[in-house]
Amino acid sequence: MSVIYVKEQGAYIKKSGEKIDICKNNQKLLSFPVWNIDGLSIIGNIQISTQALVYLMENGVDVSIFSYSGRFVGQALADSSKNIFLRFAQYDLYQNMDMRLDMARTIVRNKISNQMQVIKKYRYKDGFSPKRELDKMGVLQNSLKDCKTPNEIMGVEGMCSNLYFSCFSHMINCRFEFKERNRRPPKDPVNVILSLGYTFLTREVCSVLEAESFEVYLGFLHGIRYGRKSLALDVVEEFRQPIVDRFVVRSFNKRVINEFDFEMEDQQVLLNEEGFKKFCREFEIWMTKTGSSSERSFRQIIKMQIGQLKKAIQNKEPYVPYKWEEKDDICD
Repeated sequence: MSVIYVKEQGAYIKKSGEKIDICKNNQKLLSFPVWNIDGLSIIGNIQISTQALVYLMENGVDVSIFSYSGRFVGQALADSSKNIFLRFAQYDLYQNMDMRLDMARTIVRNKISNQMQVIKKYRYKDGFSPKRELDKMGVLQNSLKDCKTPNEIMGVEGMCSNLYFSCFSHMINCRFEFKERNRRPPKDPVNVILSLGYTFLTREVCSVLEAESFEVYLGFLHGIRYGRKSLALDVVEEFRQPIVDRFVVRSFNKRVINEFDFEMEDQQVLLNEEGFKKFCREFEIWMTKTGSSSERSFRQIIKMQIGQLKKAIQNKEPYVPYKWEEKDDICD
């Protein structure tokens, strides 16, 4: 199962019998049945008919809307699950501070493990040794047991992320320089692709959570903030390094994404038209392929993990996040 990305500006999406057609200037660009896709992503100035939108939703296909630059705007989701009892269980867990803190520690502890695993697996070509950073991260990870508030846990997460990205900068082997993680807006091409990857990943996670009737605005690590889908951000933490960061390193180091894919606009680095198409294509391949140590794709693993989260919350059992233990190196 895959996601179709539409970014042909001025295109029009309509229903044609039991298929969906993508047209422009009265010419058909693509036609596909809905039974073999998970989602449809519309990017920029694209029109979609009500008939097509209803047909997609009735068949369980989520429609995601992005701005031309890749900023996630929103989704149209099928009303496929009405499990109010799961939400009651989620509220109960959130109200229990001890259980909420345990969940937050679990999320951050696992994220740090994935960060350390990625750091260890990479073969550094510039003579860099990450031993000092790994030692510090290990100490910080161990200190999570003594954290008494969500803010203390987030503090540990922030310090480890700073150490991680100081190592990540040595993994990028291309014409672009990466000094630190920055956003809103990202200031260099590597940060552009990191941000876009995290956006796409969050959309994937959010779609599955909402299909399972989770309250996506109620998180255990990120807590409550108006308009923020905190539970989706919680789940994203276990997939940032295995999915997005490894994708970014491969894409730049193998020159899949290069200097011709970016342009400057109002002192802001942006992916150009061809670069965005390339990103969508390569990210979809990355999400649907199976690895050497797993017969499941990342998209399948996300669904499996959210199913386990659902079971853990309903049964009041400990949740075990996804831990990346790929045997191969991070880059070929």
